[in-house]
Amino acid sequence: MRSLSADCDALLTCIQEETGIALLRCETSAPQLLLPDELDGLPITRLGDYAFSAREPRQLPEGAFQLLLTSGGEKAPAHNAAALRLVRLPQKDLSLGNYAFYGCTGLEALEIGGSLQSVGTDAFMNCFSLRRMTLAAPAEECRCLRSLLQEYSGELELRFVPAAGPECRLFFPAYDEDYEEMAAPHIFHYNIRGVGYLCRQSFDGHRFRYDQYDASLDLLLRTHEFSLAVRMALDRLRFPVQLSAAARAAYLTCLSQHTAQLLELVLSETDTVPLAFVLGLDLLDRQALAEGCELARAARHTEALGLLLEYQNRRFGAPRARSFDL
Repeated sequence: MRSLSADCDALLTCIQEETGIALLRCETSAPQLLLPDELDGLPITRLGDYAFSAREPRQLPEGAFQLLLTSGGEKAPAHNAAALRLVRLPQKDLSLGNYAFYGCTGLEALEIGGSLQSVGTDAFMNCFSLRRMTLAAPAEECRCLRSLLQEYSGELELRFVPAAGPECRLFFPAYDEDYEEMAAPHIFHYNIRGVGYLCRQSFDGHRFRYDQYDASLDLLLRTHEFSLAVRMALDRLRFPVQLSAAARAAYLTCLSQHTAQLLELVLSETDTVPLAFVLGLDLLDRQALAEGCELARAARHTEALGLLLEYQNRRFGAPRARSFDL
């Protein structure tokens, strides 16, 4: 079996096709998997059905071959689909097979190229921990963005990091769907619960529409999903790609009216960049700042507490010294 030096250990089962290499199966127990863009000088263009799942194929096609990615070991790793936390997919034209990540219950993040061609049925079934996808292209240029969102109904943040152009982040709340049978007439009703469904409809054909996405903020507010609305607003204000003046004003109003949820969000992160951004908006009054300081103290988030106190002193002045006579 041939081996290839890599940052992690994985056993790849592949087959050569007309357009490049198809990755039929990937076996690994590594938490982080960085797949190469090419093998033998040919691009990896397809991930097979159940490629990362625990399910083993009954029979491999004729011509299939195996390649060991190794960080120094010589043995093929025992496969553990649940161990995966982050997967970087090949960054060239790529198609995802049906149930490609089925049962990868620990998978938290995917890094995807900007030229994703298709997404198979239930590609992310039972990926309960998946919360972030990073794509190397602007949202409006990702032809399979709609398919990605249709195949995953959980809470998800999409990060768009094109080689040339600004970064953008879009937050999509979760939603549930099921069929309810009415016994007597045997009619099935399709039920959708959760505001995340509407946010995922922000498309004109397959082209993403920022204005339609921004308009979905109103539904989150009307359904009292204030924490979700605040997260959407913060991402759009921090990364304002194609953000209209009207939408910006609506997002600022949302944050100013829900400072408790806003502080809870930014203080839940170890990174203080979001907090510094919020302070720069001058939305927090004395009471909100005091509540933020208490939250930071309770969480022992000393860096955040320092930022809050510094901002409080700068905006409202340092507390006056007190003297007491004995």
